[in-house]
Amino acid sequence: MAYVPWQHWNTVYDLERGMACGTIFPELNKPFRGVRGGCR
Repeated sequence: MAYVPWQHWNTVYDLERGMACGTIFPELNKPFRGVRGGCR
């Protein structure tokens, strides 16, 4: 079982930015940086 919170429609990207990022929600835009994780 998983907990999945509802996505709130606060702000969304426009069509071009959403297609480039792969999501219309800025909160879900987590680009891959290719480095190890953790706080630095």
